[in-house]
Amino acid sequence: MMLAYGNGQGIEQNPEKAFEYALKCANNNDATCMWNVVNCYLTGNGVNADISKFKEWILKLAKLPNPENLALSGNITSARLELANFYKAGEYFEKDNYQSYLWYLIYNEYKVDFSILKQEEVITEIKLLEKSLSKKQIKNASTDAEKLLGRKLNNIDKLYKNSL
Repeated sequence: MMLAYGNGQGIEQNPEKAFEYALKCANNNDATCMWNVVNCYLTGNGVNADISKFKEWILKLAKLPNPENLALSGNITSARLELANFYKAGEYFEKDNYQSYLWYLIYNEYKVDFSILKQEEVITEIKLLEKSLSKKQIKNASTDAEKLLGRKLNNIDKLYKNSL
């Protein structure tokens, strides 16, 4: 129903109704619905724009475990990469290179969701970002990222390699 109301497929387009259905679905931790809720709160599509709710939902989405379904996994990994970029740029979140780095480490867990070209671009960004961090921060980052995510990182040894 979210897509039907959102796109006007077989029913009159109604962004507010689409958002209602997206929110119901997102409350069940559906990554696609959560991605839509994130974007609605950011853009004000179907709901008043609300940056604090945008932040709340993108963080919830980014902390979900990645499922086998590539489309759902891609939404989660995209949220992680967006958070890394937002913290790095100081967009929507206070600029914080260390938080950015933590989200890059978390993104790294399922970077296979992205093209090799995008992975290479992100690896370059990670290497540049590391230059702004202390040795202690880099040493503690994987532990801090695991605390942020709520589970162990399994791909940290492949941080500078792309995945197929």
